[in-house]
Amino acid sequence: MAWLIVSLLLALCLFWVVGAHNRMVRLRGDVARQWGVVDVLWLKWLMRFQGAISARQILAWASEAEDLQLLQDASDALVEALSDARAQPLDGQVLQKVVQQHEALMVCIDRVMLTAPDTVKPHLLSAQNKILQSLPMTLAPYRLACDAYNEAIGQSPASWLARRLNLRPAVTLNFADRSVSELV
Repeated sequence: MAWLIVSLLLALCLFWVVGAHNRMVRLRGDVARQWGVVDVLWLKWLMRFQGAISARQILAWASEAEDLQLLQDASDALVEALSDARAQPLDGQVLQKVVQQHEALMVCIDRVMLTAPDTVKPHLLSAQNKILQSLPMTLAPYRLACDAYNEAIGQSPASWLARRLNLRPAVTLNFADRSVSELV
């Protein structure tokens, strides 16, 4: 009789462990999936931005090739950081690099707009506005997924299992509070 009770308790513990593990893995997958949505949006706007750099309006501005190269380099650095984040969507250092490269690109756009001709400024400002306006809406579901995952691995009995499985909390992206430049 005692072995039956012990067997039942072990079976209950096993079912709980499997269920908790499956829940944490599902929530972790949700975080990665939501990061994919953010990544796609960012890449879409970056590709449009890079296209704007080489568009006909800017070709007339070829004398400022150094400014064009700065924009291209900042954009390429963000694309590379996003590529790294695609491979490791839950790594805090990788995501921090994405935030840093994003801020560097926004600062670069601001600097280039100071010297850009009036024909180019609206295109740069438009690209910057679209990125800054669409990114927060896309980050909201990602943050919700991160919060749900972090809550699941932080709850009392599941936190023990999360530590054993080496599951780390997901990092949400925090950007500097930035208003769109009024440099036109």
